[in-house]
Amino acid sequence: MNLRILLFAGLAETCGSAFLEVELPAVCTVADLKNHLLVVQPKLKNATYRVAVNSIYAKDHQELSQGLEVALIPPVSGG
Repeated sequence: MNLRILLFAGLAETCGSAFLEVELPAVCTVADLKNHLLVVQPKLKNATYRVAVNSIYAKDHQELSQGLEVALIPPVSGG
């Protein structure tokens, strides 16, 4: 399956783009995505982020499928 991964703030700067296009197996989880991203974007190795699926933070065991909105969200603070 093809997924477009949205990148925000410093993650977009680190990767040089606001999104990544990735090819994943038809059956995969958020953990599988994270492992794949380390291969295709080694710059993310030391990055801190959470994965959001359809605007909700996802657990590593959540399954992914074609057509979902997937985003990498760095830590944020307000004030």
